[in-house]
Amino acid sequence: MSRAVEFYKEGYNCAESIIKAVNEEKNLNIPVSVASPFGVGMTVGSTCGAITGALMALGAIKGRESAAESNGARKLSREIMNRIKEDYGTFNCKELKKKGVSCQEIIEYSYEVLKKYI
Repeated sequence: MSRAVEFYKEGYNCAESIIKAVNEEKNLNIPVSVASPFGVGMTVGSTCGAITGALMALGAIKGRESAAESNGARKLSREIMNRIKEDYGTFNCKELKKKGVSCQEIIEYSYEVLKKYI
């Protein structure tokens, strides 16, 4: 079980759990609060919070600081999203749950995929 799942079990939402685990693993200080609105599919069952949390962490680590820079995080984000879509068929929280995918499973999966890109 990853630290991300452990944080989820402590009461953090899916997105917050990913951010906390990345912070711990990479010795970063990404504000966990930026992920607070994204749990439970942005609170309405939309895009999964674990996925949005992974993309927030990716942006914090691989993102750009100015418009003059190339946005290399975009390509990596697309790769992560494509991988999740291939394996689960959807990014949607409600759809994942209908397929029997637990929050812990998608947190674990998203975190492991993210680690390959950071």
